[in-house]
Amino acid sequence: MKKINQETKIFDTTLRDGEQMPGVVFTPNQKIELAHKFDDFGVDFIDLMPVVSENEMEIAKILSNAGLNAEISALTRCLKKDIDIALDCGVSRVLLFTSLSDIQREVKLGTSREENLRSAQEMIEYAKEHGLKVDFGGEDTTRLYLEDPSYLIEFINELGDIDYFFAADTISCLFPHETYEFVKYLKDNCKCKIGLHGHNDIGMATANVLEGLRGGADLFSGTFTGIGERAGNAAIEEVCVALKTKGIDLDVKCYMLTEICGLVEKYSGVKLQKHKPIVGENAFTHESGIHVNAIIKDPKTYETIDPEVIGQKRRLLFGKHSGKAGLKHILKEYVLSNSKLDSFLSNVKSLAELNGSSLSESQIVELYKEQLKPQDVYA
Repeated sequence: MKKINQETKIFDTTLRDGEQMPGVVFTPNQKIELAHKFDDFGVDFIDLMPVVSENEMEIAKILSNAGLNAEISALTRCLKKDIDIALDCGVSRVLLFTSLSDIQREVKLGTSREENLRSAQEMIEYAKEHGLKVDFGGEDTTRLYLEDPSYLIEFINELGDIDYFFAADTISCLFPHETYEFVKYLKDNCKCKIGLHGHNDIGMATANVLEGLRGGADLFSGTFTGIGERAGNAAIEEVCVALKTKGIDLDVKCYMLTEICGLVEKYSGVKLQKHKPIVGENAFTHESGIHVNAIIKDPKTYETIDPEVIGQKRRLLFGKHSGKAGLKHILKEYVLSNSKLDSFLSNVKSLAELNGSSLSESQIVELYKEQLKPQDVYA
């Protein structure tokens, strides 16, 4: 079993694949701001597709000359005109791609396996001749792996001089244990480095990426908050924090995650689920009396990681599941008799059920002040 490499690279595709989520359109200024945030966080590559529009070309030009530590990578079809646009934008790196599975190649491209490989080889050579660093992406790689694994290896090894081959699980073909075996197979048989691009159609993108890294992947592709086509992509914040909980610290600033994901949520218009792992509103929120009692004594009882590590805050809420320990903690500057505390807890539960929502810490204090008289407080 291979260990996950702490030098694993992060290929951020929030501004490209993330924007392909239906209804998402970032303005040029938003993309530039987000790219700087991603760079500060520590991603290694930022994915753009200049051929999409004149605005995208201008953004690629600006970011290519912005002095970022992250490399700007232009996603590029196997066409000379696309490569020329990337060159005009001043990028140093391109990610050429083509469809690999038989169904995608035949339906989308109408070409043979031989023609598809030849076109890829020619465009890789063309890009290299013009001084570009070249990676290659196989759309629907995992389906070809399931259909004809030996041909997949033949295709990758005959591509020529590339840095990374991006294996895309385009329609979520693989379960996590299969992803481990898939990436290990590529690492054992391919001459280039391996990157993994996972989609979340059946809710396994993060798990698949983690297993791919365990299988030896050198790089993973993802988006902040997991936005992307259809059901989205692997969420960068989930992968980074999951690794951190296992003692694998990538060279990133995890404390920026809440801020960055908040910006992506704001600019994309895609509202985060309250129970979204890591950065959701409820990720470090506790209401159950049993849980709150333990959290007050030691947060490690119900939290995998300190919320401050990722820029989050712990919250206690109060409702029908609450107990006296949480109230005592919030009202610690007051000393309540047990009978009055029982009565106040009953009122809190009734109010929460009536309103269909929990009460915040500040609401509890205000409610206490309203409902209890001075003589009910013991000094």
